[in-house]
Amino acid sequence: MDAELPVLSISRLGALVKEGLSTLFPDDVWVEGQVSNLRTPRSGHAYFDLIEPSDEPGRPPTAAFSVALWKQVRATVERTLTEANGPPLVDDLQVRVRVRLDFYPPHGRLQLIMNGIDPTFTLGRLAAERDRLLGQLVEEGLLDRNASLAVPQPALRIGLATSIGSAAYADFHNELERSGVAFTLLERDTRVQGEGSASDIAEGLRVLSSHQPDVIALVRGGGSAADLSVFDAEVVARAIAAVATPVFTGIGHEIDRSVADEVAHSAFKTPTACAAALVGTALAYRDRIDSLRVAIGQNARRAIEKSEVLRSDLANRLVRAAGSSVRRHSDLLAAQQARIARSSTSSIRRQAEWLDSLAARLRALDPARVLARGWSVTRHSDGQLVRSTTSLSTGNGLVTLVADGTVNSTVD
Repeated sequence: MDAELPVLSISRLGALVKEGLSTLFPDDVWVEGQVSNLRTPRSGHAYFDLIEPSDEPGRPPTAAFSVALWKQVRATVERTLTEANGPPLVDDLQVRVRVRLDFYPPHGRLQLIMNGIDPTFTLGRLAAERDRLLGQLVEEGLLDRNASLAVPQPALRIGLATSIGSAAYADFHNELERSGVAFTLLERDTRVQGEGSASDIAEGLRVLSSHQPDVIALVRGGGSAADLSVFDAEVVARAIAAVATPVFTGIGHEIDRSVADEVAHSAFKTPTACAAALVGTALAYRDRIDSLRVAIGQNARRAIEKSEVLRSDLANRLVRAAGSSVRRHSDLLAAQQARIARSSTSSIRRQAEWLDSLAARLRALDPARVLARGWSVTRHSDGQLVRSTTSLSTGNGLVTLVADGTVNSTVD
């Protein structure tokens, strides 16, 4: 053991450290860092870690200090941020805080006691972060991706991401109901402010998109820029760019446009304006259908009238053509009748002469007339003609036909 080295008790060492810190840092100092692991117990105090993130994603912080924000000072800090239109104190927020270094010997803990905040630093960092995010989204081709999606016509199946029961929900819902249009609402109760709201919004968008609505409306009632800072979150912007459904925003801020507004298909100042836009597109579609119906009716009437004129003209032309055809065919029929009459008379005369000739020929061939001229016809007793003497035998009976009768004889 080195006798020259002092020997100190734990309490004495703690007292010396505390005294030394007071000597080195007699006044408050400003410290810049990122809020992490924010805790707000029932006591009203707030506790968090002020960290210096690593330049390499996923690596532990380069440095960290525990910070205590007592209840009374917390109220002042929150009022300072609100009056400057800054965001609330939340995790991942870049801040410049006024602190006093404190060492608590009973626990051997070095802690920063927060006494104030510089809102201009935070707002500047937020603006810089916003510009960085927008630039990155442009570089990745995500800024206009949702805007390039076609909105179905009519868009009647609406996904709604908002806090159900809020004023924003009521305004949006009432605007749709008053329109008389048969909208179908798919609602997802979504946190739109406070811790974890950015992740909840992103999840809500993904859930609604999975049900394939025509449009998703992301709405929130009015508030300070601090209340609306969640809509500048990268996770929200990327969720909007990733869904395959057009996203309409109505975030309720008349002046500033959030990153969500920039990435969305269409951005409106309020939830009511967002709903009114949807109503307007539905009514415009209905008006176009009504106009088409009227135009179709008018065109049909004109077509019918034109057809009636054509039919009447065709009927008249047919009547005229039929009359002319009947007259022409009547003349042809009369001429044909005259020709038939003339040819019939001549034919009958020729046929009569031919018949007379046939009769004369028949008369000439009449057997009676042949017999009358002195001819006779001899037959066997069985009626067969005797054509030759060779067919005769002695004793054959013969019958001879003469003009005035028959003679029976026998061959000797």
